[in-house]
Amino acid sequence: MSLFTIFRNITKPMRLFSFFMGFLMLFSCNMDKKSTKVKNNVMPQRAELSRDSQIFLGNRLFSEKTCITCHDVSKEKIGPSVKEIMKIYKEKNGDIVAFLKGNAKPIVDTTSSQVAIMQANIDGFLKGISDEELKTIATYMLHVDELNPD
Repeated sequence: MSLFTIFRNITKPMRLFSFFMGFLMLFSCNMDKKSTKVKNNVMPQRAELSRDSQIFLGNRLFSEKTCITCHDVSKEKIGPSVKEIMKIYKEKNGDIVAFLKGNAKPIVDTTSSQVAIMQANIDGFLKGISDEELKTIATYMLHVDELNPD
């Protein structure tokens, strides 16, 4: 008895099942091969943000990262106003990003309780903010006087 005769005597559903299994076995052989290509997991570089984009993003982050809770643009709240802070940083050629990263001492004259609150923020949630985000917040703060004239 030939293979063809055996196959012909099998019921139609069984023939479909046998055909399907043969198809799977034939084409699944390639699945065991591992890809030898090296994947490039590096994120593509994007263009530098424009100054206006940095200010816009910095303004948004200033609010989202709760800086606005303690620092108003023009008046003192829990901490000094942004305008007051940046006036001193501009006069003394200070680096606000270095301060926010905890790499520089405060140069704005504040009370010890204000310094303690800010230090807790630097040691806390500011550690989770990227350098790029800190740079955009600093850009916003640097130009806040232009955006909010008295």
